[in-house]
Amino acid sequence: MKTMQKISPTRPKAFLIDLDGTLYFKGEPYPGAIETVDYLRREGYQLRFLTNTTAKTPKMLHEQMHVLGFTLYEDEIFNATYACLQYLRSQPKVHCHFMVDDAVKAFFQEIPIDDDAPDFVVVGDYGEGFDFRALNHAFRLLINGAELIALQKGLYWFSSDGMFLDCGAFVTLLETAAGKTAKVMGKPSETFFNLALESLQCSLSEVIMVGDDITSDIVGAQTMKMQSVLVKTGKFKSEQLEAPVAEPTWVLKDVSELAQLF
Repeated sequence: MKTMQKISPTRPKAFLIDLDGTLYFKGEPYPGAIETVDYLRREGYQLRFLTNTTAKTPKMLHEQMHVLGFTLYEDEIFNATYACLQYLRSQPKVHCHFMVDDAVKAFFQEIPIDDDAPDFVVVGDYGEGFDFRALNHAFRLLINGAELIALQKGLYWFSSDGMFLDCGAFVTLLETAAGKTAKVMGKPSETFFNLALESLQCSLSEVIMVGDDITSDIVGAQTMKMQSVLVKTGKFKSEQLEAPVAEPTWVLKDVSELAQLF
C-alpha cells in the first residue's frame, strides 16, 4: 500500500472528498483541512464533496461548511438526500412513506406521500422518530409490498455529545424482519458515485476519492475502479487495515497531508 509519494504518472483532475470525519469532526474543522481545500482549488482541481449525511439538504450543508470556514459551493455538494430525490424523479408516479427529519421531508415535497400503501419506504436520519410504532408501521408496509430505500447504511455517527446510532442500524432491522434488500442511495452505491462523476469533465482514472470510512468511501471507490485516499481520522480504525474490505491506494494521517502528494 502506498503512503506519502508523488502520484505518477497521471496527475488527477478531480477529487471526491468526504465531509464529516475527513474535513471536520464533532463540529470542528481538522487542522489544515480548510487550507487543503483552498490549495486544491488554487491548483485547479475539480472538487466534489460527497457525504452520507441525510439530516441536511445540500443547501443546509453548504451553510454549515461556510460557517466552519470552508470555501465550498452548493452545486459541489452531493449527499444521499439529493441522490434519492433524483432517483424518485426518475420513477413514474411513485408514492412514498418517509422516515426522515421534517426539514428533509420538505426537500421531497414534489414526491406524493402515501402512508398506507406506498411504493417505497424511504429511511434516512429520523432520530427519536425511530420508535416501535414507526418501525412496526414501516415493517407492515414492506410486508404488504412496498420496497425499501435507504438514504445510507451507516451504523453510527459522532457528535460533540458522543456516538449515536445511524439510520443504517434501523434499515438493517427492517431488511431482516421484512426479508427485503434496501436500495442504497448514498456511498458506496454506484448510483451515488455516478451522480457526482457525471458533473465532472474527466475519466475515472483522473478522479481520486478521499475519506475516513473504509466501508463507504474506499469500498465505493474500489467498486468504481478509482484511486482512493484513506485518512486516519473520523471513523478510521487501525484494525481495518489488517484485513481490509477494500484497498485504499494511499493512507494518510489526515487530509492536510493531501497537498504533499502533488
